[in-house]
Amino acid sequence: MKLDQEKLPIIYEALKKNQVDAWLITGRESIMKSEPILPVLGDMDFIIATTLIFTADERCLAIVSPLDVEGYKLIEGIDEVYEYATTMEETIHEVLSTLKPKKLALNYSSGDASADGLTVGMYMMLEKVFERLDYKIETVSAFPIISEVRGRKTSSQIAKIKHCAIVADEYLRRVPEICKKGTTSLDIFNFLHEVAYNDGYGMSWADSQCPGVSVDPNVPAGHMGIIETPIVPGYLINIDYGVSKDGYCSDLQRMYYVLKDDEEDAPEHVKQAFYLVRDAVHEAKEFMRAGVTGFEVDQIARHKIVDYGYDSWNAALGHQVGHQTHDGGTLLANRRPRYNRTELIDTPLQVGNVFTIEPSINIPEGRIGIEEDVVITDNGTEWLVEPQRELILIKL
Repeated sequence: MKLDQEKLPIIYEALKKNQVDAWLITGRESIMKSEPILPVLGDMDFIIATTLIFTADERCLAIVSPLDVEGYKLIEGIDEVYEYATTMEETIHEVLSTLKPKKLALNYSSGDASADGLTVGMYMMLEKVFERLDYKIETVSAFPIISEVRGRKTSSQIAKIKHCAIVADEYLRRVPEICKKGTTSLDIFNFLHEVAYNDGYGMSWADSQCPGVSVDPNVPAGHMGIIETPIVPGYLINIDYGVSKDGYCSDLQRMYYVLKDDEEDAPEHVKQAFYLVRDAVHEAKEFMRAGVTGFEVDQIARHKIVDYGYDSWNAALGHQVGHQTHDGGTLLANRRPRYNRTELIDTPLQVGNVFTIEPSINIPEGRIGIEEDVVITDNGTEWLVEPQRELILIKL
């Protein structure tokens, strides 16, 4: 096991920025009950009940079982290792009694899954510890810390996400190769599985639902698994797809139009809607930079589409991506009830954040949804892969 040394400065900076004295991460066997932050911290697992404590004075403490103590002593970045001879609860009490943190961050959040790894049982254990302390301790959500630690990707992490985006885009551009009369959405689904698996890649989310392939507007779409439906001339095809490698992943959507026998190009109104979505993506990307909020970015794209007369799509403009497809933290979203939280949409974006941008429009020929992956840099925002600029035409 190891701690990611590039993440340690981000952790300690986030603690100081949020005026938190210590961040406590505790859990049982993580293979049984995952703590979402552990893979972000490095190659970390809790083999037996374990606690990590990061402090604002830049120390990392580990409270571990007798079976794990020697292994944790070998991890670079862990400064002190405490072996619990009786119970972890008792040793946590001893360590906190020495540290005396006034403000302690714990992994709970009502609005973000990536910051909600603390189980009810472990929280009940910590409550007993806090009751026995001889001083008052204030517990707060670790969401702001996790949002930075998870969201501020390092250069090596960005390179891995970018690689996954480039590979996924290459596979998506090969889809017309397999399309002929009688080809179905399941054929496309299986093709995108096969090329990725053959090259040693996995899917970005559940294999049964990645990719999402919509070939007929009369068939329900969304995160529901594949429905075998023949492709139809005159309809759009939308594919939502990403591949994973070495713990990182991408998330793209590409648009295709199936030509009728007498067509050489898509109808003008279809292209017009496609170009509007494309331009909304580009304008949001050009506006996007460190210091603006996700709400502000969302409004750029949303007004571009709504002001043209189309309905506002019932989703966020974009989410963070990298460790997972939906990577938690801040969002690019409007003030719909499920997004309208200051920590999600009104917190300034940061250098190193990797986001999707994915507005959409529904027209009779299908849903137009383009999804691009971008990273915020010191100089603005960059594409991770060349964006889709024209409809991909399919001639059966």
